[in-house]
Amino acid sequence: MNFEYYSQILLEETENIKQIEELNKKIDTYDKEEKREIKKELNEIYDNILCQRKEPALFFQYLKARVKDAEGFRNLWIKKYRKILPETYKNALIELEQKIIPKINAAYISILPKYSFAIQFKFKLAKPYISKDDREFYILDNPVKKEWVFKIPMISPSTWKGNLRWTIRKIKGLTDKPFVSNDEQIIRLFGNEKEETEKFNQGYLVFYPTFFFDIDVEVINPHDRRTKAGKRPIFIETVPKNTEGTFTLVYVSLENDLNKAKDFAKEDLEIVIDGINEMMFKYGFSAKKSSGYGIIKDELNSCQLIMNGISLSFDEIESAKFEFFKERKDLIVKELKKD
Repeated sequence: MNFEYYSQILLEETENIKQIEELNKKIDTYDKEEKREIKKELNEIYDNILCQRKEPALFFQYLKARVKDAEGFRNLWIKKYRKILPETYKNALIELEQKIIPKINAAYISILPKYSFAIQFKFKLAKPYISKDDREFYILDNPVKKEWVFKIPMISPSTWKGNLRWTIRKIKGLTDKPFVSNDEQIIRLFGNEKEETEKFNQGYLVFYPTFFFDIDVEVINPHDRRTKAGKRPIFIETVPKNTEGTFTLVYVSLENDLNKAKDFAKEDLEIVIDGINEMMFKYGFSAKKSSGYGIIKDELNSCQLIMNGISLSFDEIESAKFEFFKERKDLIVKELKKD
């Protein structure tokens, strides 16, 4: 199916491809001024192809195999067409996001079992976010992970889960080797490790995806030790700093014994808040997080932490630092300790 699809796209652009190949054959025979004119003409053809948004990866790989100036095609795409979302499209997707991700409030939490809680806030990236997409065929070697249908950058629920589990293990002092542990709280929050073969448990934590509506390209240019010059720049697609996203986590109590459920909620709320704090501001949740990628600014909006089954009722806070969640957590734990 893909073969026929790509063949048809190339067939539709036969004339443009022929012109590109002919101009590339001539370019070496011309002087500097004439070369500049040919490159200008090539860019016009590239622009004509790219403005139709027809699989830029396909044309780049095809040109890479046939002509010398394939990098010119990619450079134009990076400069002019990597911005993926027209404003009207972006607004439509924001509306869709609001339907996919629930608004955390008293009405939402009331439908969950007693002592369930939920956390939600909007954040801004302090450093770019890097991840690896599932798509192998792309114009860049290092694409950021995108949602399959709308092609917008995202952090999947499994990514949030893996990063928070890693952070909480770090807080608890659990080593990575061996990774499997019998820590009851870890199993309760996240479910069994992959190696479990008998006693299967569903984790209490439910994660929602985070969508981003901006995209960028960073360049790493490794230098030759002898010449001190870079020859092969590496393009890495990122979500740039200051891009906004929404973090949503729901803790669904699955314990039938309410006394146990109450005790679990106290313990789990403490470690979850600590884990989110460390993940967001210290360790990060991105690829290359050891280099500082994937952390957020301590400037949060639309902040909510709420629990079902307690007498305290909380409104959403428009803007706050993460200290707000620690203070609200302390109030909830204090309420839970009451007989």
